[in-house]
Amino acid sequence: MIQNLLFLIFGTVTGTITGLIPGIHPNTIIPISIVLYPYFGSNNYFSFLIGLLIAHYFLNYIPSAFIGVPDDESAVAAVPMHNLTILGRGYEAVVLAGFGAFFGIICSILVFMIISAINIDFQSFYSNFKPFIPYILILFMLISIIFSKNRIWTFLIILFSGILGTIVFYKNPSFNYSLTVIFTGMFGIPLLFENLTKKELGNQFISFPEIKMSYLKSAIFGTLGGFFRIFIPATGGAQMNYFLSKLIKEENIENFIISQGSITLSNELFSILAIMLIGTGRSGISEAIKSLKIEYVTSELFSNVLIATGLSFLILTVISKYFLQNINKYDYSIISKILIVFCTILMLILSFKSYPIYHIIIYLVSISIGILCVKKRVNLSNMMGVLIFPTILYFLKI
Repeated sequence: MIQNLLFLIFGTVTGTITGLIPGIHPNTIIPISIVLYPYFGSNNYFSFLIGLLIAHYFLNYIPSAFIGVPDDESAVAAVPMHNLTILGRGYEAVVLAGFGAFFGIICSILVFMIISAINIDFQSFYSNFKPFIPYILILFMLISIIFSKNRIWTFLIILFSGILGTIVFYKNPSFNYSLTVIFTGMFGIPLLFENLTKKELGNQFISFPEIKMSYLKSAIFGTLGGFFRIFIPATGGAQMNYFLSKLIKEENIENFIISQGSITLSNELFSILAIMLIGTGRSGISEAIKSLKIEYVTSELFSNVLIATGLSFLILTVISKYFLQNINKYDYSIISKILIVFCTILMLILSFKSYPIYHIIIYLVSISIGILCVKKRVNLSNMMGVLIFPTILYFLKI
């Protein structure tokens, strides 16, 4: 148990580092970390993966809020979190996201216990549900366009990202890092470009937000969104939260951030539990667990998740406080320039061994779509068409 705890802490530290660096994703680390599997052993490696997963998504709220650089999961929440930061409420923004993530984990465990007691055959349900998936995804895109304030550009962003996704993931063989290249180009670099004119964030108020009962409602709805998302591939947490906000009319910015934190972490936990529920994983880490045939019991999973959640939330509050107290000592535009160069070098390193020119072109096209999306004030989650289009074609067998 103590040995597993040490590997869990090691994974949490690794996830803390990946979460703080824009462009790095757990799926980037997994292929590298698998070489350690024979030395770690099955149980220790499992603990390492859980720590990595939980810490990454907790700490990823810091670049989302303070620098405005989200990943695919926090794309929708990044803008309101960054807006709070500009108002001097950056610490409140990340703590709210952390609370949502914490509540999401707790609610997810309770939901899993309830559905386990009911003993529903989810594998049969998913088999019957599969034929409807492409039509549900099409409906999701139509809803995004209809509810958009800028329908023409929303349609074009979905179309452009969808064509890119079809070329990369459906018409041609993709690589483990192709998704990282695309998401960094779409969600990271364009917002860093927006920061080049800023010199500093302004004064920040370091105070914990007041906990309200309405936050629990947002966390519960976010958890349910994270659960249902395992049945609908290619939808990001950002998109699911967008649809939920329309369904429950979540207009309050604080509640919106809470629900985003909840949906992100609950989905990551359900992505692992999906192996048991529907026989397939819904994330890179869950697929690694399945392919390596790592056996675990839910009590072991939940204990690891709860410990990693507590540690990650603590680390989030400490690092975000330090970050805000010191960031104005540096030129904000220079930080953005450094991150642009770092992310670009990282993409070149990842693609160096396999078709670098091909991935450079993908990277540049992704950046172009992302810049267009930001300039036209289109919801960032619409760029998830990059996954939705090829998924629709796959299920329609076109």
